[in-house]
Amino acid sequence: MGYVLFISENKLKDSTAINGNVSVEYLLPYVKVAQKKYVETKLGTDLYEKLQADIIAGTLTGNYLTLVDDYIGDMLTHWAFYECIPFLRFKIQNGNIYSKTSETGQALSESEASSLREEIMNTSEYYTQRLIDYLCNNNSLFPEYTTSSGADVRPDKDNYFCGINL
Repeated sequence: MGYVLFISENKLKDSTAINGNVSVEYLLPYVKVAQKKYVETKLGTDLYEKLQADIIAGTLTGNYLTLVDDYIGDMLTHWAFYECIPFLRFKIQNGNIYSKTSETGQALSESEASSLREEIMNTSEYYTQRLIDYLCNNNSLFPEYTTSSGADVRPDKDNYFCGINL
C-alpha cells in the first residue's frame, strides 16, 4: 500500500500559521512523520490501515469519515506544524546546511521559537485528547480500534507527558 496522508496541503495551511507560499515539498516529510508518530500510535495499526485503505479506495464514509475529518485532521495539522517548525528555516544541499533568511523579517530567537513550538504542542495535545476521548466513547463504531495485536502498534490512550516517570 502506498503512503496515504489523512490531510491535504490546504487543510494544513488553512488550519495553521503556515503561509500559503510555503512549498508542499518542505511540509510533506513532516506530515508523514507526524502521522506515524502521533496518529498511528493513537489509532493502532488496524484502524490506521483501515482508514488508509478506505481513502485509497475512495470509500471513506460515515463514522470513519467523521473520524478523519473532525478529529484526525485537526490533530494531525497541528502535530505536522509542530514537527516542521525547527526545519523550515534550513535547507540541505550539496553537503551543506543553509539557513534561509528573509529580507523583510527578522528570524526568531531560539527561545522565541521554543515558546512558539510549545504553544503549538499545547494545541496539538488538546486535539489529541479530543481524538482519544471520541474513540474511547465510541469504540463500538470502530471495531479495528481494539484488534491490533502482535507486532502491530496498539492504541495509546495516554496523551499528556509531564516530565520524567520514575
